[in-house]
Amino acid sequence: MASEVNSLERNWLEETLHSLSDVGISISSLSWADAPDQGFDAIVMLVRNDNLQRYRVVYAPSLTYAGLSNLRLYDEQTPVLAIGERITERSATSLRDLRIQYVDGLGNTYLEFGDVYIDIRGRRASIRDRERGVALRPASESQLRVAPRNLFSPRRSQVIFALLSWPHLAMARVQDVATVAGVSLGQAHNVLALLDDAGLIYRGSPLRHRQTLDLLEPWAAEYSRGLRRKLVIATFHSDDPTVIGFRQPQEAYLSGESADGVGIYRPATLTVYLDHYDRKMAFDNRWRNDPERSPNVTVLQQFWRDPEGGQKDDHRGAGGPSNAPWPLVYADLLAANDPRLAQVAATWRDQNVQPGKV
Repeated sequence: MASEVNSLERNWLEETLHSLSDVGISISSLSWADAPDQGFDAIVMLVRNDNLQRYRVVYAPSLTYAGLSNLRLYDEQTPVLAIGERITERSATSLRDLRIQYVDGLGNTYLEFGDVYIDIRGRRASIRDRERGVALRPASESQLRVAPRNLFSPRRSQVIFALLSWPHLAMARVQDVATVAGVSLGQAHNVLALLDDAGLIYRGSPLRHRQTLDLLEPWAAEYSRGLRRKLVIATFHSDDPTVIGFRQPQEAYLSGESADGVGIYRPATLTVYLDHYDRKMAFDNRWRNDPERSPNVTVLQQFWRDPEGGQKDDHRGAGGPSNAPWPLVYADLLAANDPRLAQVAATWRDQNVQPGKV
């Protein structure tokens, strides 16, 4: 680290980070370094919409490349976010060219993570501000661009789901990831690059415990609003949603509270993912479209392919369906928006996201 920060500098750093709310950036977590020899002053997790990025925060009185050259600037896991009182336009240009991210006390900002790109430049202190020694944000013109893409859009969510379900895919070929996720080769490559750039995965090593947690929560929150809606084939009412049968062997996966092992003795709903849907199934299982009764059966399209070939060996036809991959069960529990299932979902998550297990 350039120098050990005192309490006043810490307060200023924290205020500068919180000022990023002006451009829609919020702080998920902030922790200060325990010792001055760690090479950074704080660790911060920044969030915008569904994009997250972890940074090593460094207080740099001189926001120039020379002033930062003694730091470990390039880290695939946790990049540096340099914060100083003021950056010149020349230094801002050189740091942007080197993709070194920064924020100064006037609001000049360069941030790039996930689907977010923010470039604010040209802000200067007024004469009165300089006389008072105050770094304020003047109403000067600046450029701000935030990429409109959503990291958790339906197709991208399919790729993230595959990584959460089979952590080893983070070190697999892009073609294998695309096959498992049910997306094109180009879509898989795009998502893997975005996640790698954000430090949310490390290509060449399986997904880790912390990475799984960082991805799981925003993915599951967005799933009900995005991908899940596109997968719904039909909804019905059943007097007994615990019963499901098939005329012929069928790839079928139970999810939500109907999944085996979630700890609900008598599920009130049935959530099932099918490789293909035959309308005779509704007749056979006495599922009805009853406008006077709330649907409690949801049939969805299976979109993934088990990389271990479990679908070919695991389903049972007459023996009954198996569970959907655990992240999908978790997301469907949350999608019910039922307080009684919130604790069930948390328990299910904790059972499946354990250090050493993912």
